[in-house]
Amino acid sequence: MIQNLRQIKSRIRGIENTRKITRAMEMVSSAKLSRVKSAMLSNRAYLSGIEGILNDSVTAEYASTHPLLAKKERVKTLVLCVISADTGLCGPYNQNIIRHAERFVSLERDKYVKLVTVGREAYNYFSRRGFHVAHRYSGLNGRFSAVVSDELSSDIVKMYQNGEADEIHIAHTRFSVKLRHAPVIEKFLNMEIRGVGHMDYIYEPGQEEILSSIIPKYISLRMRAIILEAFTSEHSSRMLAMKTATDNADDLIDTLTLLRNKARQSAITKEVLEIALSAEALKG
Repeated sequence: MIQNLRQIKSRIRGIENTRKITRAMEMVSSAKLSRVKSAMLSNRAYLSGIEGILNDSVTAEYASTHPLLAKKERVKTLVLCVISADTGLCGPYNQNIIRHAERFVSLERDKYVKLVTVGREAYNYFSRRGFHVAHRYSGLNGRFSAVVSDELSSDIVKMYQNGEADEIHIAHTRFSVKLRHAPVIEKFLNMEIRGVGHMDYIYEPGQEEILSSIIPKYISLRMRAIILEAFTSEHSSRMLAMKTATDNADDLIDTLTLLRNKARQSAITKEVLEIALSAEALKG
């Protein structure tokens, strides 16, 4: 009984230590989520404004001739950029996006698919399975970097312009305020402009000069928006996973504390009975 009581106390101490860690990680993820979410919403508003200008300004004729807007007749090579986390402990976040990307690749068997990975989890998974990883970016640990984002955007655009890819898609997790983050795959290049030519603008110095300046900026901002949304989903998933772990630890501690109290009470009752029986034996 004494040894059993010691084991229960030892388990309680171990779970309490684990609870401190999960609670700290929950708070850290909450702080990171707040910063990244704020940046995501700011970027989203700016991106929406530029997207509106493009939708109103780009004509069908211009879209058919621009190298980043014109659709290629035949798609032989695809590039899929997969955005995952550098670490785990974020629930099913990594598994969901990797599974979604793998399903996409399996459906494009008639094309040669190259991968660009952001985050160690995606790179480790696909490199072990023999996929061609053209570029990899890691070590961000959920911290958004405009420099890395622009470098990724530039590398992807170069692959498209050099003919290394006929289409480029990005697999990432879309942030939802309901905390149900859905993995999605979006076409990145060629750019698809919704509803061309709705408004007439007076262009200075000219339409082509202005659009040639706006389009690269839009591509860069769109990549930033995608990464920010993925990182916001990552921190949100990790915060939720750590909160669940903390709550489970609380439940375990409550259960073990009750078990400890029962064991202690049983030991006390047994000792009282032994003393009473010994006293009766001495009287007799």
